Amino acid sequence: MAFVAFIGGLRRVAAAPALLLGAWGVTLAVLLGMQLVPGGAGAVHLRPAAAAGALAGIPQTFGPGLVGFQAVLSTLGDLYAGWPLGAANGIAAAGVVVWTFLAGGILDRLACQQRTAGAAFLATCRHHFWPLARLAALAGAVYWILFGGLYSWLLDDPSGAPVHLPTVSADAGPLRSALQVTFGAGVAGVGLLFDYARVRAVVEDRRSMVGALLAALRFVRRRPAAVAGLWLMNAVLTAAALAVWSLAASAAVSPAMRGAFVGGQLCIVVHLFAQLVAWASQTAYFQDQLAHATYTARARVPRSEPERPQ
Repeated sequence: MAFVAFIGGLRRVAAAPALLLGAWGVTLAVLLGMQLVPGGAGAVHLRPAAAAGALAGIPQTFGPGLVGFQAVLSTLGDLYAGWPLGAANGIAAAGVVVWTFLAGGILDRLACQQRTAGAAFLATCRHHFWPLARLAALAGAVYWILFGGLYSWLLDDPSGAPVHLPTVSADAGPLRSALQVTFGAGVAGVGLLFDYARVRAVVEDRRSMVGALLAALRFVRRRPAAVAGLWLMNAVLTAAALAVWSLAASAAVSPAMRGAFVGGQLCIVVHLFAQLVAWASQTAYFQDQLAHATYTARARVPRSEPERPQ
């Protein structure tokens, strides 16, 4: 069933090209926004070297080490180098808010498999925004505990060296390597739990995010093999997208900037396609198990027409 859900996710995303186009536009806007650096007297200008990479779609630090969270955070850290703390936090917060707002409309469109007009899409986004914002706050708190507390307690260097995100090195001791792998698996499991909580919040129109998390936990616990298999297929697709992104990174600084720009944007589209497929396949699998292929709890009726009693 996991493979069927994965193929269903591919088909759902392929049938909704407007979602991919909109996601690309938002991503490009965020990347460009990251290049705006406050200068003296409130002036704003582009960092030339970093801006060239972002305009091509591939920030400079995306290279062979593009694995997991470390490359993403190192890229953002490089982009924010020298920024006032408020400016960096503002861009990061704006990106989170925008994607949280859009997530409800995207998941609803992937779930119902029907074309949605712009006004209806935005209305759906507004309807699901505050519940998903609460879920994002819960996720942020959990990740802060994991990375800010648990990881430091388990794997911090006694000499006081700064803590890095989990990357199993060749010279690490067996115990440390085992702890890193275990911690990474735990982080992946937490992410998977929040993914299904997001799906259940939108498809079932849930208002309580604690209830959505508990429902997601029950769903995953009863189908561990299929959920893990679907996650693995999506992980392979995402890894392939990141590999393409990494291989194309050198083109971002090549003399042929037009070709670099086109190649960079194509890499962004491939990466976003993989992310949308992950959301769509999880939605398809949930609907297949507990509902039907186009089920959403939120009825699609005109505002002027009252809902009929069931």
